[in-house]
This record gives sequence, C-alpha cells and structure tokens, in this order.
Amino acid sequence: MCLFTGLRLGELCALKWSDVDWENSTLTVNRTVQRLYVEGYKTLTVLKETLPKSECSRREVPLSDAVLEILEKLRNDREYVFGEDRPLEPRTVQYHFKKILKEAGMEDKNFHVLRHTFSTNCIERGVDVKSLSEILGHSDVQITLNRYVHPSMDAKRRHMNNLSSFYGQIRGQKEREFQEISIK
Repeated sequence: MCLFTGLRLGELCALKWSDVDWENSTLTVNRTVQRLYVEGYKTLTVLKETLPKSECSRREVPLSDAVLEILEKLRNDREYVFGEDRPLEPRTVQYHFKKILKEAGMEDKNFHVLRHTFSTNCIERGVDVKSLSEILGHSDVQITLNRYVHPSMDAKRRHMNNLSSFYGQIRGQKEREFQEISIK
C-alpha cells in the first residue's frame, strides 16, 4: 500500500474504510497513530490516534486501479482497513517489515524507506514534483525534492541520453539547413 500511495506508517495504521472513496478512487488521510508517553499509564506509552502531522498532511490521495483491486479483496465490515476494530500497531508493522527484509536476504531498513521508494519511482516515471508533493502531504516541494527524491544513476543516464538525442536532432536539422543554403 505504501509503495502505491506514499503513506506514512502511522497514516497506514490509522486508515479506516470510511477514508476510502470508492466512487472517486481516492483515499483521504484524516488521522495518524503513534506511540506517545502519557502520564498515569503503567506502560509509559500508549497508542494514540491523532490528527496528521500538519494541515498539508490532511489530504486526498488518488488510488490506482491496482490498489482498488487489492483493497476490494481486503474489504470487510471492520472499522480499520488493516487493524480490524482498532488502529494497527506501527511497531508490529515495522517488525514484520524487517522480518520480510531479513528473510529475503535484503539490507535492514526502516519502514519509511517505502515512502522514499514511492517518491523516487514517481519522479523517475515522470510525475511532476508539485503533484508528488501534494500526494505526500508536504507543505513545500523543496521538502519533497531534498528528502524524498533519490534519482538513480540509470535515471540520470537516461536523462543525459535524452538530452543528447535532442541535441542530435537540432544538429541534424542545422546540417540540412546549411546544405540547402550551400546548394543554392
């Protein structure tokens, strides 16, 4: 889900079925969950559902047909998409993510890497930075560019080859014009 939407871990865990607009193929980010220290609790921390990080973090995210198909298969009468009748515990998701990475023989990473991967993949596939910034819930495109977009060497090389192709077209056109002038 995070690879297709760029949701933060807390936003994913707090996702309710009521946040999914099937008719308009969108998802509304209205809340997040996090572990907070609360005075008077024996465990020191408690899972709290709160408003998103900032006003810009409250947003609508367009959903692809593939994500809608996945959600349709998961659809049930519970309140939360992934947590049944209460929000999913972010530490549990992080634990399972790390376990999957280890089993796959991959480098240990934090769950947040999925948000970075989503961002980079969007940019490499031509999504404009302003749209991506809004999808991610950033207040400024600079945040998106500086923190979440990590172009690969292959992407940079592709851009350079595209530029060379463009220059080659101009050079070829100018050579033809020169030849036409020379003939006259």
